[in-house]
Amino acid sequence: MSWYKTGSVSVVQNSNAVIGAGTAFIANGRVGDAFQGPDGDWYEVTNIASDAAMSIAPNYRGATTSAGFYALAPMQGYNKDTADALRAASLQVGDALDGLEESVTEASQSAAAALTYKNAAATSETNAGNSASAALISKNSAVTSEGHAADSAAAALASKNAAAASETNAGASAADALSSKNAAAVSETNAAASAATAANLGVGKGYIEGLQMSFQSARAITVGPGVACLPSGTRIVVGADIVKTAITLTASGFTHVYLYLNAGVPDLEFSSAAPVKYNGTAYQKTGDASRRYLGSLLANSSSNMYRWRHDVAKNRITYTQAASTTAPFLLVTQWGATTYSPVSPAPVAPVQTATHLLTVTNVISLAYYFLPEQQSSPTAGNFMQVVGSQSNAVNNALISHEVELSREPGLTFSQFGVAVQGGVSGAQMSMFVYGYTYER
Repeated sequence: MSWYKTGSVSVVQNSNAVIGAGTAFIANGRVGDAFQGPDGDWYEVTNIASDAAMSIAPNYRGATTSAGFYALAPMQGYNKDTADALRAASLQVGDALDGLEESVTEASQSAAAALTYKNAAATSETNAGNSASAALISKNSAVTSEGHAADSAAAALASKNAAAASETNAGASAADALSSKNAAAVSETNAAASAATAANLGVGKGYIEGLQMSFQSARAITVGPGVACLPSGTRIVVGADIVKTAITLTASGFTHVYLYLNAGVPDLEFSSAAPVKYNGTAYQKTGDASRRYLGSLLANSSSNMYRWRHDVAKNRITYTQAASTTAPFLLVTQWGATTYSPVSPAPVAPVQTATHLLTVTNVISLAYYFLPEQQSSPTAGNFMQVVGSQSNAVNNALISHEVELSREPGLTFSQFGVAVQGGVSGAQMSMFVYGYTYER
């Protein structure tokens, strides 16, 4: 049978209730069917209360969802078409047994005995071995039927012949049942292949959702539930937190986090191999398309991670390290020159950074920032960002600005230029990187 997917469902995490909208569960589902929820996981149908309500086991493990996709799939050991056919055949046999009453219409005084034998004949359909006992009961009933014993004997003979026919039909039914069992096994295999194919439909090769990284300690992180596609289109579904401790990290540099399938189970790999873009803004491990890039971990000279926070909605990393105003986060200190100077944020922001998050302090004059191809004296026509104003220079008070410096499309954001406009006495500027947004 085909899967039933009409309408949508609402589910609540840790609840066994499934509420449908636009669904017809009674006509299209059975207890024991498989239910695929919006989280992509599988559950058993334990009760169907109405066309719009049923229960599952175990309780729903995914996030609470309204109007989500679902699928009902029949399982091995149950074939609705075969069950319906057997039910129809049973009704036909029952009609044939009813016809036995016509053979004893003249036996008015043996009506009760004929009814008893009719019930015995029905029993002989399912167990031919009991036909002899049923015939004996019929014979005894015929003795009590004064004046109609011959008719009862004829009815008993007809029932015996019917029992023999039933035994023959039962053998044919057994053969049909074996064929149905084999067909069900083939259907199960095909359904599994269809499920694997369906799991990868509806999303692009660069798709990613959730999978928030969380700092736990200097050598431990957690990656939360979510979904990500590999370059092949294979979809990895993470249903619960992945916790990694005692991580080996690159000293004074980045260790990159990759999601992959370890014997079919979602797992994390930590590598110094840089990610490379393969589709849109999606990255994989260089030379290994089975690894999907999730983010990068920055460690100090002792191979301990700097503290950070991941905003998965904005895909932003913010450093929360207490000493984030010193190296390597400090890019420029007490700068006052008017000539261009290149600045590289590479020590604290990976190459797939889209936007650098900067803090600029004590700007007495105007400070310009511009891309590498604009390496010339800054003018009103070539700068891409400006911070500060001479009007702010009151008693050399500390002035602090938050700046987001974004990469232009198609460029590698490995460095940018900085210069201070004019020759104002005491013009000094310091610049820190406190975070970045990135592509994954």
